[in-house]
Amino acid sequence: MTRVAWLSDIHLNFLADNEVEAFLDEVHSTEPDAVLIGGDVAEARDVCEYLTRIARAVSCHIYFVLGNHDFYFGSIAQVRDEVRQLCQSVSNLHYLSDMDALELAPGVGLAGHDGWADGRSGDYERSYVMMNDYRLIAELAGVGKQARLPLLHALGDEAGAHVRRVLPPAMERSPQVFLLTHVPPLREACWHEGQISDDEWAPHFTCLAMGEAILEVARSYPQCQLTVLCGHTHGAGQAQPLENVLIYTAGAEYGRPAIAQVFEL
Repeated sequence: MTRVAWLSDIHLNFLADNEVEAFLDEVHSTEPDAVLIGGDVAEARDVCEYLTRIARAVSCHIYFVLGNHDFYFGSIAQVRDEVRQLCQSVSNLHYLSDMDALELAPGVGLAGHDGWADGRSGDYERSYVMMNDYRLIAELAGVGKQARLPLLHALGDEAGAHVRRVLPPAMERSPQVFLLTHVPPLREACWHEGQISDDEWAPHFTCLAMGEAILEVARSYPQCQLTVLCGHTHGAGQAQPLENVLIYTAGAEYGRPAIAQVFEL
């Protein structure tokens, strides 16, 4: 049996040092064989520091993606590059956005990508939502609403292309596959306070390009069960868009990180 602890939207930079240690002790106490982290660990200036602390506290392999908060007060390119360098020096840290699919447990594959809210769900044109992403991330800051949309599309398309590349071989060789991401890939998984996000919020909380890629690949491998783990909305929920696709969205609360789920594989 392989025990896997899944964390998402833990926002450790909101905690005092002793609170961080208490949470990491809690994770360690579950005796995981692997830990999955679905992004929003901290912010650009300290995400590598917190990833290092997690790696020291939890001695098993840690597979992670990054969330939008992890790029705040920095740039996407800069943070991704720093994280890649960190993974080269910390042997139990693995950034899934840079990796092919791997074996998480016997007969269970794992793949992942950050994902990005790509503006394709809901009604971006009429939405008045102004995310901090559009103020605090270098690639998106100072860009008008119309000029921002193709940038969001490109980030979503990157995630979709990664899924189309890494997911088919994983589903070909394993009867069960986990896909870790930050942003809900379909609107029916975009939960907040027990409801699906409306047209105002869905453009900023769904990565439709990844969702379409997931459905396309999953239809080609009906014999494989795909479990998608996402977060971002801070609202817990489940969706099953296909018979062989189950999406879990993690709940979260600032200042109170929690283990989203422990899987026994």
